[in-house]
Amino acid sequence: MSGVIEDLRRGGFVSSRQGSGTWVSATSAPRDEPVPFVEMIQADGCIDLAAATASDASWLPPMRVETADLLMVDPSNGLIPQGLRQLRETVAQRAAAQVDGTTAANVITTSGAHQALALVVATIAPRGSTVLVEDTTFGGLVDIVLAAGCHPVGIPRDDDGPVPEVLTELVRRHSPSLVVLVSSVHSPTGTISSVDRCRELTNVLADAPTQVVLDETYADLEFTPSGRPLSVALGNDVIRVGSLSKTLWSGLRTGWIIAPIDTCLAIARRRWKQFDLGPSVASQLFALQALEGIEGRIAERCSALRGRYAWLRDALTEAFPDWQLTPVDGGLAMWVEVPGDGAEFATLAAANGVAVLPGSACRADREPTPHIRICFDRPMEVLENSIERLQAMPG
Repeated sequence: MSGVIEDLRRGGFVSSRQGSGTWVSATSAPRDEPVPFVEMIQADGCIDLAAATASDASWLPPMRVETADLLMVDPSNGLIPQGLRQLRETVAQRAAAQVDGTTAANVITTSGAHQALALVVATIAPRGSTVLVEDTTFGGLVDIVLAAGCHPVGIPRDDDGPVPEVLTELVRRHSPSLVVLVSSVHSPTGTISSVDRCRELTNVLADAPTQVVLDETYADLEFTPSGRPLSVALGNDVIRVGSLSKTLWSGLRTGWIIAPIDTCLAIARRRWKQFDLGPSVASQLFALQALEGIEGRIAERCSALRGRYAWLRDALTEAFPDWQLTPVDGGLAMWVEVPGDGAEFATLAAANGVAVLPGSACRADREPTPHIRICFDRPMEVLENSIERLQAMPG
């Protein structure tokens, strides 16, 4: 009960005074609405190192959709609420490499991973419930949880990922409706948990009375493939979220949910009631083409990302020896500790024409942190120019 009261207190719903008790804050002023994460990654005329996205659509293969392709769609009216069957089958085949038995019936296609996470939270997390997220996580997830009227509570991380002992205690204390982990390549740090840590997390989560969600949006971009041990170990009971946004290009706006069949049905029904009647057929046809031969493009993309990361790591180390750089195992961005407050640094950087993401945007509590996130998936001339501008910052 104390944990619930503390959550309500943090949310401004109740007030307490020692010796006087706790009461509903009927006349308290509402808290300022937090800035949506997507606004924080807008570059606004600066060199954009804030958004962890491919800089353009150049990683896509040649693609074409004609009216004849649309006339072949079944059903012919193009209203396919759970998603195009061929795309769901392709997603299921790739997912089955980790979790045996995954079929098209386990897949719902969505307008990106952001919508996928929103659908999962809206369907499974009752308003007022607690959702455990990593204390450093995808900032859009925090927006989603708050918009659903739920309480995000951060799971502390160390250098190897979420701390299992603390996760055990948080599950016991909060009885969360969901536990959402950014699986495989972690966003925003770019790290991958060891096999031993994944085994410890599995021991905590396998019998936990909560629904586990694994956000695998960055999973294709491991510099050294890990085999996704957490997904493999937890198997078909978890919900997995994926997307082509980080792997190829965010503009495709194509993602998916992989879940038990009854969970898929519940999510689909909630979607139809509140969000939309299904994704664009044309977008799914493009995504289907993009998935052809994707493993070869992933290998080339990861090789290019490793090179960009190594260059930027060495350049930052030389230019800013007092910065602390978290070693990156995959993904698109670096997690950097700078002297002072990360948000203040981001403001100064923007004044010098470089947009970086303040680390507070990636925290479950949005509290200040000395960290920033810098995307290295940019052309070399852009990275070189950004270093010059950052070096020109006052102080």
